[in-house]
Amino acid sequence: MSRRGRRLSAALATLVILLFVGRWSATLLADRWWATAFSPAAADFLFDWHLLRLTLEVGGCLLAGAWFIGHLLLVYRAVGTVQVRRNVANLEFREALTPRALLTTAVVTGALLGLLVGSGTSGWWREVTLAWESVSYEISDPLLGRDLGVYVSQLPMWRAAHGFLVLLVLLALTGVLALYMLVGAIRWIERRPAINDHARSHLGWLLAALALTLAWGYLLEPYETVAGPAEVIDQASWKATLLTSPLLAGIALAAAVLSAVWAMRPKHALALSGWIVLSGASLVGHLVLPSLMTSSSDPVVDPRALEEISRKAFGLDELRDEPLERLSTPTPPTVPSLWNPAAVAGALPGDSSRLLALSPTVLTPSVKRRPVWLLVRSFSPNRLQAIAVADHRVTATGEALFYRVADTVPRPTPIIALELQTYGSAPGAPDYQLRPGDGPGVRVGGWPRRVILAWALQAGELLGNVPPGSRVDWRLSPDERLRSLAPFAEWSEPVACIVDGQLLWLLDGYLTSTTFPLTGRVFWRDHRIGSMRAAFLATVNAETGATHVYLQSDADALAEAWVGLSRGLVEPPSSMPEAVLRVSSYPPDLFRVQAKALELAPWKAGSVTGQPQADAGSDPPAPQVAWAADTSGPLATTIFESPSERRMSAVLVGSRADGHNHLSLLRLDASTALPVPGALEGIWSNFPSYDALNDSIREDGGKLERGPVRVDIAGGGLVAYQTYFAPRTSGGRVLAWVSVAAPGEGRPRVGAGRSLKEAWSNLLGATVPAPPGTAQTGRLDEARGWLQHADSALRRGDWEEFGRAWGNLRRTLGLPPEVEKF
Repeated sequence: MSRRGRRLSAALATLVILLFVGRWSATLLADRWWATAFSPAAADFLFDWHLLRLTLEVGGCLLAGAWFIGHLLLVYRAVGTVQVRRNVANLEFREALTPRALLTTAVVTGALLGLLVGSGTSGWWREVTLAWESVSYEISDPLLGRDLGVYVSQLPMWRAAHGFLVLLVLLALTGVLALYMLVGAIRWIERRPAINDHARSHLGWLLAALALTLAWGYLLEPYETVAGPAEVIDQASWKATLLTSPLLAGIALAAAVLSAVWAMRPKHALALSGWIVLSGASLVGHLVLPSLMTSSSDPVVDPRALEEISRKAFGLDELRDEPLERLSTPTPPTVPSLWNPAAVAGALPGDSSRLLALSPTVLTPSVKRRPVWLLVRSFSPNRLQAIAVADHRVTATGEALFYRVADTVPRPTPIIALELQTYGSAPGAPDYQLRPGDGPGVRVGGWPRRVILAWALQAGELLGNVPPGSRVDWRLSPDERLRSLAPFAEWSEPVACIVDGQLLWLLDGYLTSTTFPLTGRVFWRDHRIGSMRAAFLATVNAETGATHVYLQSDADALAEAWVGLSRGLVEPPSSMPEAVLRVSSYPPDLFRVQAKALELAPWKAGSVTGQPQADAGSDPPAPQVAWAADTSGPLATTIFESPSERRMSAVLVGSRADGHNHLSLLRLDASTALPVPGALEGIWSNFPSYDALNDSIREDGGKLERGPVRVDIAGGGLVAYQTYFAPRTSGGRVLAWVSVAAPGEGRPRVGAGRSLKEAWSNLLGATVPAPPGTAQTGRLDEARGWLQHADSALRRGDWEEFGRAWGNLRRTLGLPPEVEKF
């Protein structure tokens, strides 16, 4: 390469390095400014996190680059000692290969290979951090006697380091072998292989390194076996692992010694015999020996020890596993859940708004809480509206009822519970938001600060005409904000709640492990996990964007380790506001994973309803919503089925009270169970009144939509019910039909009607379902509702609402409207 070409190459390399360093520095400074708005601890943690990732990335690239450059330089040294035969006319002579370009090529190629192989090591930051911190559960596994924390915090780092070294050695070995063959250091002479002494020494030491990495892998095999699924470990495989692991490690060490001897002396047969023995022993130990080992019917691990480990892994420490007692007289759900997300989303007439969130929650205007579905809609880039739809009540004609924040009695007309004219965080928010004046975000400031922020955010707008004193905020989506602020956890979808008159987003932070020992594996978010705990609860203020991360009261040792590593970012459970505790619900993703874990040993509760294949490559089905009798908060429920008997086998109920999660697995026998949901839907669809209603709605151009089959433990007994919705002529949906079922003698007792009250009366045999087109309640019931509404408005001093309710009451009773006199 000419001098000009070398200068151009150096200039380009320098420019690339400067761009990388500049972008990383701009991102680091911008993130530090951004995190400082939350707390100094958040700024310090993110700064350390960026430095750790940079150190790992640079260290991995330098290590890999030095490794490849070193081996290529060794090959380059051999080129001068290799002679290539050349024929000119009838003369044969040998020519040494010593081109200067080989040195530059070796260095550049090695550096590029190092960048290619070493890039991505920054993703090891979790493994490195936990391995450095160490985690102890103070519970030992029953097979190797190691603390469970070794598998959670140490084994992932051992696995990553071993895989990286194996990759480096294999790439170097294959590359060096190919290069030596290319330059003639390895060739065939008179049908026999021949190798140069330099090449033999180089390849011999690489083979010794490969044997050492294989020996390390063989020693890790018992740990990998214990860290795998419990169901795949039997007596034969475990005995074979214990026997072959040290034996194969010893043979690999012997092969390393023989390879080193071959590197120093041309003992070809000796080195070859060592690798033949190692290959044969590995095949026999992994494929033949397990099939020859005798296996008894006794389990490898005591079932009680497996249950204790599974409880620790999936947060099942306080699980109540008990049979459900049967009652002589069934009772209806005290606080039913009549709506579902699809029905609530369509309950309001269509408009230009965009639905951002739909969450079950409670409003707390008084001692008694109000179960609602909270819809959060966006009407403009900066305007949010929250509408609370009552979940347990509807109007006399099946239409939705609505609450304002201070209401104790719902209203029959849509009303806004809370409205924000500007917001600091919301799902689906833009990448960044520029605001004038004081408020959330980072001050734009002068030109140096503008350039840094524009480079980090890729926001050219910041380099334009920005008003003085403006601020810029980014990561406005609550889940994205938490993933950036606390990346050590996996965060749930945001749940909207109204707390003390403010709209908050609540997110659960989960900690998972793929190497938790001796547990079943559950598919979640595109990978299989062996443990999950809901370790953190985060709140994000929708108006200001203020964010807090709290440690859950029942967090485990892994969560405690991250609390220490976060340097104050995670606040203790005692710092969580009481109002947040009242509205927080059972973590939905944890409940889904726990339900799938209870399908496995030692519980074997049955198959979760809604997922036909037991080992499907998809997330567990979402739980159904129910409400506690005291309306303390939403319950998560799911049904287990006994496929062979076509009946429900168990019901899992998750609740949350005073910041603690409570989980109950209620076992059902033949006398307390009901048919599976699919069979119940078939029974309910045979009601003549249901057919008449369905035909009537279809004639009007609509369609009767089914909600999910829900279960409720009413007074200790099992009740199943399903709601159906019909389109309204003016837009939206109304509750049109309810079906119920309860265990009976020999066969389930079923009922149906235009309301839950009518359906339950039909189940008891007191009434028959009303035909389509008739009112569900009388004039007296409607008048009673308007009277309660007027009384609630009077207590609040809301005279405008009182006048409207009083006028509707008079109209319901058939009285003439009042005429104002002057």
